[in-house]
Amino acid sequence: MKKLTCVFGIFLALVLVLSACQETALDENVTQEELKKANVKLTGFDDWGFNWNAQQFNGYLINMMLGDSYFEGWPHYKQHVYNGEGSEFWNMLVANYDYWIYMMPPELLDTRLNAHWNSGLIRKDGVYPETWVNSNGWIVFKYSGEVDGQYWSHMRKLVSSRSSDTLSGGIWYNSEGKEIGFESMYWPELIVIQVVNEGEIPPFFYDEYNSPWGPGYGKYKN
Repeated sequence: MKKLTCVFGIFLALVLVLSACQETALDENVTQEELKKANVKLTGFDDWGFNWNAQQFNGYLINMMLGDSYFEGWPHYKQHVYNGEGSEFWNMLVANYDYWIYMMPPELLDTRLNAHWNSGLIRKDGVYPETWVNSNGWIVFKYSGEVDGQYWSHMRKLVSSRSSDTLSGGIWYNSEGKEIGFESMYWPELIVIQVVNEGEIPPFFYDEYNSPWGPGYGKYKN
């Protein structure tokens, strides 16, 4: 059902380890709100492509990694903006941040991303909740790009899991035992309910999928 390569699995594992180390290094009493800079732009699109108040992102995938408030406190956070410079920009990041090679595949450097989410996933001030379980959160990603002049796109919808849901063999089931989606390699508390592909998709993305429960968000609310 999924064709994610083991390379992406390695990326994820190492990023999660790095994230855990980063959180340990921070004072446990410091909240994300206290960490946020006073000049964070919450209305309109910022230089990286985020519009937190409208709960949207539109720009290069790499800029989401560079400007996402999830990475507040990391050395790379809001230090650079990609504007299509190519491999020189990637090499600069790798030279400056020894963990960057685990953040994303270099083959996706020029990939574009449009994303939209609700307050259950990320608040309008850009702050993530402590957990997505029972949050009624949802997010939709649409990645796109070109390979040899041919356009491709990959769309995926994810919803937050509920405490009554169970995960078995990579598939999520509701309290009645019905399949509702599959496991997200990136966000363990979220469930992938739909994937739509167009064109020749790079080998880092999921195969097409539709939840037997349907792609609408309403059925997945608490």
